[in-house]
Amino acid sequence: MIRPAVKLPQTPFARFRLLFLAFAVAGAAQAALTVPTGDASAPAKLAGVVLSLALGGYWILGYKRRRFALALEPFEAYAVFLILHVAPGDPFLPLLGILFRSLYGGFPLAVARYVLWMAALLGAHAGRGEEQMEADMARVAAVALAPLLAQALLVALRTSETIQRRLNSIVQNSTDVVTIVGADQRVRWQAESIRGVLGHAPDAIVGTRVHDLVHPDDRPALDGYFADADGKPDLRRNLTLRLAHGAGGHRHFDVVAANRLHDTSVGGFVLNMRDATDRRELEDELRALAAQREHDALHDPLTGLANRRKLFARLDESTTAARAAKTKLALLLIDLDHFKELNDTLGHQAGDRLLREIGPRLEACAPGASLVARVGGDEFAVLMPLDTTVEAAEVMAGKLGAAIEEPFRFQGMTMLVRASVGIAMFPEHGRDVESLMQRADIAMYSAKSRGVGYEVYSASRDGHSRARLALIGELPDAIESGQIVVHYQPKFDLQSGTVRGAEALVRWEHPQFGLLGPGAFLPLAEQTGLMRPLTLRVLDDALGQCARWQAAGLNLPVAVNLGAPNLLDLGLPVDVKALLEKWELDPSMLLLEITETIVAADPVRVIEIMNKLGELGIELSLDDFGTGSSSLAYLRELPVQELKIDKSFILGMDEDPEAATIVQTIVDLAHNLGLRAVGEGIETDEAHALLTESGCDYGQGFLIGRPMPAAELAALALQPVTRLA
Repeated sequence: MIRPAVKLPQTPFARFRLLFLAFAVAGAAQAALTVPTGDASAPAKLAGVVLSLALGGYWILGYKRRRFALALEPFEAYAVFLILHVAPGDPFLPLLGILFRSLYGGFPLAVARYVLWMAALLGAHAGRGEEQMEADMARVAAVALAPLLAQALLVALRTSETIQRRLNSIVQNSTDVVTIVGADQRVRWQAESIRGVLGHAPDAIVGTRVHDLVHPDDRPALDGYFADADGKPDLRRNLTLRLAHGAGGHRHFDVVAANRLHDTSVGGFVLNMRDATDRRELEDELRALAAQREHDALHDPLTGLANRRKLFARLDESTTAARAAKTKLALLLIDLDHFKELNDTLGHQAGDRLLREIGPRLEACAPGASLVARVGGDEFAVLMPLDTTVEAAEVMAGKLGAAIEEPFRFQGMTMLVRASVGIAMFPEHGRDVESLMQRADIAMYSAKSRGVGYEVYSASRDGHSRARLALIGELPDAIESGQIVVHYQPKFDLQSGTVRGAEALVRWEHPQFGLLGPGAFLPLAEQTGLMRPLTLRVLDDALGQCARWQAAGLNLPVAVNLGAPNLLDLGLPVDVKALLEKWELDPSMLLLEITETIVAADPVRVIEIMNKLGELGIELSLDDFGTGSSSLAYLRELPVQELKIDKSFILGMDEDPEAATIVQTIVDLAHNLGLRAVGEGIETDEAHALLTESGCDYGQGFLIGRPMPAAELAALALQPVTRLA
């Protein structure tokens, strides 16, 4: 393969420079050939030709080394001088070379080159006459200035093209989408960036209606802008539009629309669109999170009802509105009875399930309520609307109680729950949030202690409430310090009149309030989780007294009442067995009384505990029989030896024939089942006689024997009596 000796330049500007060099050398050769014979300056001219050739060769070597020093520029200027001075003629070709040469290099180099050329030409003309010099210099200056002007123009063009290319690159490769829409609302020009952002080919978009890209619900906003921009040059507007994606669906875009119809270089509406989908989704998530936090701050997480904070805020708003309207307002507080014991016995899962079911029942029962809230624990509130009367509030309280008493089912078990409701009225009972809440609370606990479903606040209950709070704080110490004492009510054989046993009844010897009956503190024990230690204290005292009576020759079994928390306590049989062993008593000397309502509340669990107690040899009595709704269904399954007829039937026997019939029926039922029948609440001679005639086995009541200390009962048991005044 034959290779050229000299590698030619590859770039256009380098080739132009080489072309100019060829013109300069050719001009020098022409000057040498036209030197007249006998010219005294011939040696100098020939020397100039040699110098031109030498510098040209040096330049070629410099080019090959990729060095184009500014120091070589005088050589080029000298070559121009030779062309113009030594061989004056048509300078078109060399001047064309100069013009091409000016395209090489930047504008600063062109300016420096122009200065060097002028200096070199001035020096070359210094030996000529002034007149000739001025003529030559005018021509040379004009010729030399032309390349400079060409370079300036080229620099300007290059700068403009560079800026345009940069702008085009930015627009085409930007994540923003630029669209130009004509007056007919069709796309006239579409940036390439739409391909990557929205998955559309630009050519496929051009010529289509811009509305085809826009979600139908957002088109009115775009149409509104087009209508407003009519006749308003440069009108700009920020829009939020959903644009169709090529893969399906829509994405959110922030759009800046500008009217450039009057601009001939644009001739349309410019839509600069930026994808805001991710930002919008983030904003939506943040808004949803903020809304959820606000909701959580005002709602109970377990039930979904309003919480205490929201209740207080709504109650404050309602009292303000009621005050302005000069009308009434009712607040109802609801507390579940024995919830703590149920929760402790069956577990938090059952308790939570119960609380979750309470909410919908309350809301369904009070659809017109201003607010239904869970205040905390097992306490709920219903805020009635304005203009609610106390009578309407009482009706609502009854409905709420009935709704709560509907049976709950959990894991195959049926649970019966009751509630106590306290009612406070604005403005009679309180004129602000705190006073209304406090007085509704007082009414609620009064209803609980009295065993009624609901109660309206009464000023007389305030002192009772303060005493209740004091008793709550003192009860634990009272159990430990011996302030809890046991009195005994004799149980008589109605046929023989002898004392056949005693019922242990708890009392509190309070240092300030004196001897308190069970109604004053048993509800507090249930509410504060003290039923277990209190019951164990009573059992211990009663069994100890039974042992002492036996030692004294009295064989008197003792009966102890058990509450709902005790019958749901799986550890009760173990505790009772330990106490029997402590006092060395036969289990038959202990009778445990259980109310019918407790059995109905959770028959499966209660029967399980009763069976374990029965296996120990302990006798069981079903107390307050006849008042429950489901005792007959479970009576055959209950391991009981005794039925105690509720005193409400005994008290009415002498005046109500139906009550007497019910008592006779219960006595016959007990005997048919092989059980003892016991009547309590004997307070009149007529009731005593009727109960004895019915064949009832045992009887209790103030007529024949009030509760008394152990020593008095021992004295009574030594003599057969039928009445104790």
